[in-house]
Amino acid sequence: MGTRHSINIPKEREAMRVYTEEPRKLKPERRKTNVNYNATVQRPTGEGNEKLESPSDSLVKLGGKSSSINKAATINIRSQLLYKRAQLPHYLIEILKEADSRLEIDKSSTDRLYEQLYNGVHLKQNKQKYWIDRTNKANCFMLYAEDLSITWGKDNRYWNWVDIKETSDENFIAAELKSVCWLEVCGSFDTAALTPETLYEVVFVVKIKENADGLESITVRLIIPNKSSNELTVNLMNVTEREKWIEVPVGEFFTSNEFKRKKKREEIEIFLYETEKLDCKQGLVIKGIVIRPKA
Repeated sequence: MGTRHSINIPKEREAMRVYTEEPRKLKPERRKTNVNYNATVQRPTGEGNEKLESPSDSLVKLGGKSSSINKAATINIRSQLLYKRAQLPHYLIEILKEADSRLEIDKSSTDRLYEQLYNGVHLKQNKQKYWIDRTNKANCFMLYAEDLSITWGKDNRYWNWVDIKETSDENFIAAELKSVCWLEVCGSFDTAALTPETLYEVVFVVKIKENADGLESITVRLIIPNKSSNELTVNLMNVTEREKWIEVPVGEFFTSNEFKRKKKREEIEIFLYETEKLDCKQGLVIKGIVIRPKA
């Protein structure tokens, strides 16, 4: 009989463990390596095989002797990305999803980007307009009359809807009061689109016609959820400049930071009404509501 040969069967490898800890808490396994960190990095030169260098590749070429170099480079790269991201106005990407026409964002220059946004962008089929303030770069909005809730607004016995073109790029529809006893106009807006930690003011933009009547005691009101409300009574019959757009202040509020907003949605409500004296009211034209940082 031939010589028997014994076969050594290796032990089974330990089953792979599934770690539930965060990666940063796991200690890396130390292994010996034959990599020469001072060697020149060879890059493929064949057509179709070229590979872009990663930041770690560049560090290897520099020597890679100290881990502090890696950390410094990583922090620098991240800070550059955060800096570029910070150049975009707050909530811009979400706001532009509602834009009526596609806006090509010029990211090559902050100045060019902001110049586009200073002029404004129409949203929601021309029912809103968005722009940024030149002074503090904060978000501003106009809610045109079509975006507001107006009692009896769809009844042409009481209201007219007038197409107004003021400039080549400013075209909107205003609500003109013919005659009504119950006057009530309301708008609402989600503060998520407003720049955090900024003092904002809210105004109605209206026009008083020559035939205006019954507008002696108009109430404007701003409601801020879980905070406060502001209410004023104004006499629009005292307006001397007729047939011109004027601003009627409603109130002010301070926007919370982004962390608090993520926990709870905040929506403001804006009112203009007179529902106690049921006499005839006429000659009021409503352009809309402006929400902007207070100067």
